[in-house]
Amino acid sequence: MDQNILKSQYYQYFNDCLDVIKHFEKYRKKVLVKAILLSFLFFLCAMAIVYVLSIMILHSSYNPILFPILLFCLYACLLKAITTIILTDRQYQQKFNEEILPLILHPVANFKNWPKNQNTEEIIDTKLFQNFDTQEDVSCVFGYYKSSSITISDTKLTLPVRAASKPDIFKGIIIQIELQKNINNHIILISKNLKVNFKYPRLKININNFEEYLSAFAKNNSDNDFICEEFFEIIKKFALAYCAKSFGFSYRNNTIIISMEQRKAMPFGYLFKSVLNLKNYDEFIEKLIVIYDLVDFMTEN
Repeated sequence: MDQNILKSQYYQYFNDCLDVIKHFEKYRKKVLVKAILLSFLFFLCAMAIVYVLSIMILHSSYNPILFPILLFCLYACLLKAITTIILTDRQYQQKFNEEILPLILHPVANFKNWPKNQNTEEIIDTKLFQNFDTQEDVSCVFGYYKSSSITISDTKLTLPVRAASKPDIFKGIIIQIELQKNINNHIILISKNLKVNFKYPRLKININNFEEYLSAFAKNNSDNDFICEEFFEIIKKFALAYCAKSFGFSYRNNTIIISMEQRKAMPFGYLFKSVLNLKNYDEFIEKLIVIYDLVDFMTEN
């Protein structure tokens, strides 16, 4: 898909929804100012406690009751000054995902919010993750492009351990594409930094530099001729567009699932980024383009 055409469609759609987006921008500014003022207030309280503690130390007036209480208050104020911004950003992102994300996802693939944690079985079938017991989707959207369904989810997978805080084995974006054609195979590509043991034999790929970045595995030797230079270029675009720390690709029957580990999976719903700045949308559009490029390639080959 032509990137300039998609951008022009988005900018036109942006103008159509300008009133809603302007209203949300006012909300963002209000929340941001409130969070900064609150954080600054707690920081000032912390500085005041530091001043009192300094006076006590200089005058050697140690109080066995007051001194520990002041230290605890200092810790609490500094912690609150930091967490106020973080928690406010999380709440803002949730509202952004509910109110603005569906708007900016709509124009091309008619994306809409989708029930969370619905594709656990498909994720297990990819064999990209050895063991997990919980899937937690922060957000999930669903749409169509050229008769192929696309699900994009901001997902966290955790290990099956009995603990209050379970360790994450994956945190990032999972893209599921349902194509119109089936293959009689299960093909897996993973980035070199992932340590996963597969029962499938390794697949030898004769593409320059391919094995420097990816390892390939396949259940059998059929239906793997789509892995070519053009396909490899599209895969590299995924890594660049999503700033992925790791990359996993599973193609089984008619289902492609791509997993990319990253800290912030969804576009730009950050408290410090304006929703009125068109440049913020460009990065998000580029993320959609690579998905559409892959669908185009897979449906034509």
